[in-house]
Amino acid sequence: MAVRSLFGGLAASLLIAEAAVAQPNPITSTSRLWLEWNVTPNVQWAPGSVDPDADPDRTLNVLKLQPVFPFRLNEDWTVLTRTIFRFVSAPSASPELGMTPLGEPFVLGWNQRNRSGLSDVSPTAFFVPNLGSDWTVGVGPSLVIPAGDGPTDSGKLSVGPALLGYYHRGPWTVGARMRNIWSVAGDPERDEVHRFIAQPLIRYQFSKNWFFTSSPIISSDWTHPEGEGWTVPVGGGFGYAFKLANQPMQISLEGYYNAVKPTVAGEELLGDWTIRTQWQVLFPR
Repeated sequence: MAVRSLFGGLAASLLIAEAAVAQPNPITSTSRLWLEWNVTPNVQWAPGSVDPDADPDRTLNVLKLQPVFPFRLNEDWTVLTRTIFRFVSAPSASPELGMTPLGEPFVLGWNQRNRSGLSDVSPTAFFVPNLGSDWTVGVGPSLVIPAGDGPTDSGKLSVGPALLGYYHRGPWTVGARMRNIWSVAGDPERDEVHRFIAQPLIRYQFSKNWFFTSSPIISSDWTHPEGEGWTVPVGGGFGYAFKLANQPMQISLEGYYNAVKPTVAGEELLGDWTIRTQWQVLFPR
């Protein structure tokens, strides 16, 4: 009986271990088609030193399409690709010109309007080792390709390293992804790019369908004077996972207070709040 109990216990332990190994990693085992819309009201297009009549009455809209695809190289490594296509409607203005009695042009004022179009495209590839179902870490290159026109893109080709790390177990997923980019080519008349972007993530699954999520986009424009280029939002929201025609999906609504905002000529041009809505279509393997 003792021998039978011993072998029974060993068999149970092996089955538990095998089940743990077989459990898929939730990030590298799922492709996603991700649509995200960020709306920031009460934006001012320029500081008062440029346009004394500029008011914080404009709205910044950023729509992102983000396909995420994992490619398994072998039993030990996966390449996780994430490409961000941005469609931007940004506050802008065109000058209204007049003529002096001597025939010289001067700026009478500014005609404020939003400029809309495709912005930068950002592909990133992470090389992810197989660490089991609880951990996802990866490192790789990130690009920024100017695809728009005028104020809707940076006008610069930029490159830099990217890093991600997540811990996911039970109802919790905690981690972050980040990158730092430098411009290497592009329009010589446009400003150089040196930018840091980090997106921490805290997610808690309340039930099969409902979850809490907080994923602010923290950034720093290193070309600004020290301490004046940071954007630090604080907040979060709730999401709902469901199936439509047997296709897994999830939606969420989030709100972020921009606790720290960049300054231009001593003024904060960004609004206080950003509202984010997301829709993800999931394709588990």
